[in-house]
Amino acid sequence: MAPRAYWTGNLKISLVTFGVRLYSATTESEKIRLNQLHKDCNSRIRMPTTCPIHGQVDRSEIVKGYEFEKDKYVVVEQDELDKIKLRSEKTIELTKFVPVESIQDVYLDSTYYVAPDGPVSEEPFRVVREALDEAGAAGIGKLTLAGRERPVLVRPGGRGFALVTLHAANEVRDASPYFDEIKEGPINREYMDLATTLIRGKMGRFDPSEFRDRYQDALVELVKSKVAGQAPVIVQEEDLPATFNFAEALRQSLAHSDGVASEDGDASRGNGRRRQRGDEEGDRRSGREPEREQGRENEREPDRDARPTRRAPAATRAKKPPVKSQPAASSADTSKRTRRKQA
Repeated sequence: MAPRAYWTGNLKISLVTFGVRLYSATTESEKIRLNQLHKDCNSRIRMPTTCPIHGQVDRSEIVKGYEFEKDKYVVVEQDELDKIKLRSEKTIELTKFVPVESIQDVYLDSTYYVAPDGPVSEEPFRVVREALDEAGAAGIGKLTLAGRERPVLVRPGGRGFALVTLHAANEVRDASPYFDEIKEGPINREYMDLATTLIRGKMGRFDPSEFRDRYQDALVELVKSKVAGQAPVIVQEEDLPATFNFAEALRQSLAHSDGVASEDGDASRGNGRRRQRGDEEGDRRSGREPEREQGRENEREPDRDARPTRRAPAATRAKKPPVKSQPAASSADTSKRTRRKQA
């Protein structure tokens, strides 16, 4: 079952109009919010509406006003606000289309999902979505949300549209004053190569599932432990040391990356050895003789200082002269040698 729509209306392009529903793309339902309590009795603190002259007042006595000078207001009645009718309250009219890559992120605000409002709207909805996707374009229009008209951007997202409210030009600060002090000039090539190698070694796919609000996670653990009556679990992270030598920091970062990769390789080799021992154990249990790897001695890493010996080809080997056989000594010779020794 689809969630309840945040807004229901029409999407209009020139003379083409079809119904759409708006759903908020983000949620804060899992976010922990702390309340203010009275220190002595733990009762929740209430915020009564008060007037500095007459004290506490009822909500029915509250009106809206605009402060045009210090402590001077002009009152705007609700019926006067109701008379301000804008077409964008019920219709998103796309009046312009721009290339998707031309959109600057600094102007993007909140994101909503846009789906067709029933089966009748599905066909024109799909046609416009495919046309925008094929053109690589996004539509620009206006929409009134929470009593305020906002510029919006509509572009393909998944099987539907993603609508993003935009900041007006006067809401976005010019970036120049913040970057004026950054110097221009040649970049150290050695530092550039080190930084590029470090970045490429950490390249990966964009995976939003890796993003967690670690402060909220720690706050959840703290609240759970206190509700259970246990000692508070405080999650602390070590402070990063200040680095003064930029080049040395780059080199150490690369060395650390290489070390992590080496540990991963050792772990995979250890898993392979464990799997091999498991296979041999399975062979023993089944009555089979475990197969031993031949030449296990050859798997040892050779000594770096030892130089392998090479055998000369058979054609170039020096042939050893045959050993001549000596004639056996006769018994007379043996008797003569014995008499010499006794003399």
